[in-house]
Amino acid sequence: MPDLVNYQEEAYSKLKQMVIHAELTPGATVNKKELEQKLSVGATPLREALIRLQREGLFRVIPQRGTYVAKINLNEVYQARFVRENIEKEVCVEAAQKMTPKYLNELKKIIQLQQVYLQMNDFSNFFELDERFHKLFYTIAEKDFIWEWLQPLNFQFDRFRFLRLEVKNLNWEQIIAQHQAIITYTENGDLQQLQQLVSKHLHMVDADAKNVVAAFPDYFEDIPEVDQ
Repeated sequence: MPDLVNYQEEAYSKLKQMVIHAELTPGATVNKKELEQKLSVGATPLREALIRLQREGLFRVIPQRGTYVAKINLNEVYQARFVRENIEKEVCVEAAQKMTPKYLNELKKIIQLQQVYLQMNDFSNFFELDERFHKLFYTIAEKDFIWEWLQPLNFQFDRFRFLRLEVKNLNWEQIIAQHQAIITYTENGDLQQLQQLVSKHLHMVDADAKNVVAAFPDYFEDIPEVDQ
């Protein structure tokens, strides 16, 4: 039984990453046999992982037709950003008040690595470091539970953020510059500016929505009117 649970968890984690990183195309039909081979898991762990991810909105099952990768719902992206913004700006303030030289050094190392991946045009590792940067503030603020609680809510938001990195006319430098400024305000204890910047940073989704949807129109559903 423990092995089966481990296989299910492994299948879940890999499938989730494949969807968030658009390795499984939004709207595409799921070939379960191919996934079993690719993930090196049996039918049962894969089925349980798909059921779990269906509940979390990453897959859709249409009776008599099959299982599909869910398209990205932009309304859900905006709602996830709203929740994340209002929580994260408070978390960052708490983290700033508990910051240590060790944590500051770790944050700066993340940015240095992001600059390396920027030069390599490696958006997969760049994205993972972006996640690590934000998660570290929750750890410093002793809010790891909240970070984990946010993850299912963040799935659509994360899918959008990853696609943003693939749009050629949207630069990555802005992300790094804002991360650097977040560290500066944290070091200086400028909590008001820190909160404002965290909000601005997460609002990049609003500013970039038109370009991302234009680049990947078939990946989205229920697209609201976006700013021109």
